[in-house]
Amino acid sequence: MKILNSKIILGAILGCTLFLGSCEESLSEKLGREANIMISFKVTGTSGTVFNSAIGENDIKIKVSPYLDAAEELKSAVPVFYLSKGATVTPDPTEPQNFAQEGGVKYTVVSEDKSTTKEYTVTWTVSDKMPYGSGFSYAEIGTKKSFVELGYPGEVNNFNLPDSKQYGDLQMYHAYCGNYIVLLSRGYIATGNSELGIKVVDKTTLSAAGTLNLGSISLADLKMITSDYKGRCVGVVVTGNETEFFYWIKPTDVPVSVGKIGISMAPSTSDLSNNFQVAGDITGNAWITALAPRDKDGTHYRIKVSGGRLASEYSTIKTGYASNDCSQFQMISPLDDSDQPTYVVGDAEGTANAANSVHCYVNSYAGSTLNVMPALWQNTLQTWWVGTGFTVARGGGRAPVVSALPINGKSYVVVTSGTAWWHAAAVLSSDLQTLAHENLNIAYGINRAWSFGAWVDWYWDEDNEEAYLAVWFGRLGLYTYKMTCFE
Repeated sequence: MKILNSKIILGAILGCTLFLGSCEESLSEKLGREANIMISFKVTGTSGTVFNSAIGENDIKIKVSPYLDAAEELKSAVPVFYLSKGATVTPDPTEPQNFAQEGGVKYTVVSEDKSTTKEYTVTWTVSDKMPYGSGFSYAEIGTKKSFVELGYPGEVNNFNLPDSKQYGDLQMYHAYCGNYIVLLSRGYIATGNSELGIKVVDKTTLSAAGTLNLGSISLADLKMITSDYKGRCVGVVVTGNETEFFYWIKPTDVPVSVGKIGISMAPSTSDLSNNFQVAGDITGNAWITALAPRDKDGTHYRIKVSGGRLASEYSTIKTGYASNDCSQFQMISPLDDSDQPTYVVGDAEGTANAANSVHCYVNSYAGSTLNVMPALWQNTLQTWWVGTGFTVARGGGRAPVVSALPINGKSYVVVTSGTAWWHAAAVLSSDLQTLAHENLNIAYGINRAWSFGAWVDWYWDEDNEEAYLAVWFGRLGLYTYKMTCFE
């Protein structure tokens, strides 16, 4: 019985071996009859951008971001793709092709044994959106306008005018408000000029678009504005020793109060260099952070918003870096809207008007420093002078302004700086080590030695999956950018 079983097993093994041998031969023959473009089809555009494709039965669709010029990118592009075993293809794949032309480009694949011929038509389509958590992929440079083009009197780069506002020292805050940007000039408010004190422009064209509905708010009491993550304009209104927060979904809306606290968040003695941020949805749940009275510990207010209302008086958080040194500028911005977030610190340290006085850190909620912006940026960020630049000495000067940008589930940080002759800004990774996109390495020449510096605002359009960034450079004007999330 044991011998019989052995013979049966041996026979089965030999049978399988012979069978597998015939299968391998058949598989080789089968592969030799195939005429397919396989695995991937990639194209390098004229800008150097590499585009992926979707391969169908007889068609191939090159995926191009809707914010890139497909006709320009694909007018003379070289593909890289893989064929079935031993197959050949015409036209020559090393030859550049115009994949944007009407009807696309046709490739004819012939199998190794010449028995099969297959045609593919290569055209382009809009690329897929990146998954949540991937951040953004492309930064589009938008509209820019000088302060003169925005309707303020004066002349850019003429510093002989009698009033510094006429060459752009407008002490400006700005904030997104839906499809608009609100401009709040503390310089003109101080002189009682309400027409120039507050303006509204279209977020895309920067054309004039009316004004902000203040309701019962006195313009003189509206000290600062910013936007929340969703692009609602949030204002700080100070009367006496009380601070009240209001928001607008669009400029024509009656302002809605979120509540008030029993402190002044913008003392009249230095209100311009005060600052605040809103992490989250001001109509729902958010955290407000703001500079507290300057001290050796770098103390900041932190106020919770729940259900669109202030949920507590306030608490404080300490950076561990003095906020009463140098030009006395310091601000924080949470990297997300959680209850105990890490946060970025923008800090002017040491001696005003000295090199390397601008510093940025990422701190844990407990106050320990997790990341430091590298000391030498001149090889990465254009025109940042001798390391991270310097800070202005004038009262109310603002450098470095920082703001965290959570975009498509990933956080970034925008930082502003510059020298006496330049304004600079950059969007960095959340650890402050790398530039997020080459178009977000921003610098413009200007005599800014005694300017008030820059200000930034941004928001994430969740419905359209794109983010908007606006930078105000003192003595220059408003510069806009759009960050998109297509592969």
